[in-house]
Amino acid sequence: MSLRIFHIIFVTVSIALSVFVTIWGVREYALTRSNGALILAGVFLICGVVLVFYAGRVFRKLREL
Repeated sequence: MSLRIFHIIFVTVSIALSVFVTIWGVREYALTRSNGALILAGVFLICGVVLVFYAGRVFRKLREL
């Protein structure tokens, strides 16, 4: 497996994990009203958004290589 393919898979899986943890944090907050769960959801939401922008730029650059 090339480094290029590994990078694409790794970033895609990281985005999916960020979405999953965000949803889990929001559901946990709805059940327990724990501020920690809401903060966790917010952090992973921000990470997911940053990863989406990163993926767009990197995938465009990798296509050129």
